Amino acid sequence: MRESYLTEGISSEHYTEDYFTSACHGYEEFFTSNGSKLPLRLSLPLKIVSPQRGMRILDIGCGRGEFAVHMAAAGAEVWAVDYAEAALKIAQRFMKTLEGFGGLEILRVKFIQGSALHLPFPSNSMDVVTMLDVVEHLTPVELNQALGEARRILVPRGRLVVHTMPNLWYYRYGYPLYRQFQNIRGQRLPADPRDRWRYKEVHINEQTPNMLRETLQQNGFKTKVWLQSTQTYEHESSRIVRLAMKGLTQIPGLRRIFCNDIFAIGVKP
Repeated sequence: MRESYLTEGISSEHYTEDYFTSACHGYEEFFTSNGSKLPLRLSLPLKIVSPQRGMRILDIGCGRGEFAVHMAAAGAEVWAVDYAEAALKIAQRFMKTLEGFGGLEILRVKFIQGSALHLPFPSNSMDVVTMLDVVEHLTPVELNQALGEARRILVPRGRLVVHTMPNLWYYRYGYPLYRQFQNIRGQRLPADPRDRWRYKEVHINEQTPNMLRETLQQNGFKTKVWLQSTQTYEHESSRIVRLAMKGLTQIPGLRRIFCNDIFAIGVKP
């Protein structure tokens, strides 16, 4: 199965500046709004976290840094970790564009190059840890280690907020149906949905909701896992098709095979 086909992790060298600026989801919003507008992939987790003044938050796999800055702008004290040097360079340039606007987020967010497997923070030191689009980039062994670290640094009743995609149920069952529909319309799609994307090699641990729930529980979290689409389908020219595609991601039962976004909250007992 693809979700465990690699035993060695992905080198940070795979995550180039090109990856973060032309392939990592949300780059269009980042550049057109200078980070002020978040895609649904990030705005939904922001609502889940509900950052407030005095809250201590760690953002693991911070990428370009816009999510961390939005949490800091709400008053939280934020640490943002990524092990890719390219990500931190982009985040630092982004922070410089915010200077001179008087935003307290400059003081409340700290970017650190580091690994999710060895977090440089004391135990019981964070109220919230976020792992957005990190799970699928870690081997199963690495994921268990990262979740163990997240649990260690969370305070009792602290929350871990996770987003991952794809949903393997969509890739296995929903995508073949979508591909057939598009073929009828004259739009040819590859048999493997991964072939649609650049940098597909960095996804080494794709999940189903059940897989993610089990892994979180095995690592000591009380867990809620659900499917909620972050797709706008703006690429689809037909309004009727857009509405149908959105509807399929919301109907109970069908959502399991047509929604491609998995969210989870893990609470440290």
